[in-house]
Amino acid sequence: MDETVENEFASVTVTVDEAGNDRRLRVRDNRTGRVAWFDALLLETFVWTPESELRALLDPSRHRWTADPAPEGEPR
Repeated sequence: MDETVENEFASVTVTVDEAGNDRRLRVRDNRTGRVAWFDALLLETFVWTPESELRALLDPSRHRWTADPAPEGEPR
């Protein structure tokens, strides 16, 4: 079942994906259509990482609002 999660800054659709070996979350950015998958290890990492270390990821000028975003996994 798809669930949309949104606020004034973002809108994503979250689905539990069971097509692989392990369950994972499929998250789709509703503005761009970009999709990412989050397995249990990555989700647990978000839980244990201090919020101060995650704040740099919240800067949309790093990747989201650029004309030519870097391919996934590559620095800009």
